[in-house]
Amino acid sequence: MSEKITLGSNSHIVSLRKSGEDFTIQVDDNSFEGKFSKNLDGSLEIKLDDKRYVCFSEKSGDELFVFVNGINYVLKRSPHREFGDEVEEDDSDSIFSPITGKLLDKKVEDGASVSKGDVIVILEAMKMEHRLKSPRDGKLAKLTNAEVGNQIKEGDLMFELEAE
Repeated sequence: MSEKITLGSNSHIVSLRKSGEDFTIQVDDNSFEGKFSKNLDGSLEIKLDDKRYVCFSEKSGDELFVFVNGINYVLKRSPHREFGDEVEEDDSDSIFSPITGKLLDKKVEDGASVSKGDVIVILEAMKMEHRLKSPRDGKLAKLTNAEVGNQIKEGDLMFELEAE
C-alpha cells in the first residue's frame, strides 16, 4: 500500500516491499533497493548502495519519530488517496510472514474462495503457532509456493487476495 509521508513541509508517496532482509522502497518516482537487519539494542541497520544507516524509531499515533545517524526526524503517515476519495487498500490484500519460522500447514488451495477470518496458513516459531487469516471475503490470487515443513523468512509473501 502506498502511504503519504510528510516530513516537515514536504510530502512524498511511499511504498515498501520486503522479503527476508531485502527491501525495495518507492519514494514518489524513485525506487531504491537495500538490506536491513535488526540489532540487539532495538536499532535497525539499513544498507543502501554503499552507505550504512543505524536507525531508532518510536511510533506515537500517526507520527513516527526516527533517529538516523545523529539526526532526528518526525514523519507523519496517512493513507495515499487515489481515484477521488477512495483509499487504496492494497495492503490488506497481501499478507506477509510476520516471523521467520516453519510453514506448518496450508489450510486452503490456491484459487480458493475464503471468508474474512478464515485461517489460510499456519506458521511455527519457537514452538508457537501463528495463524495467518484472511482480512476479508475474497478469492486467493496467490498462495505461497513453499512446501509444508519448509523455512519461511519474515517478510515473505504468504498469500494474496484478488482485487475486489
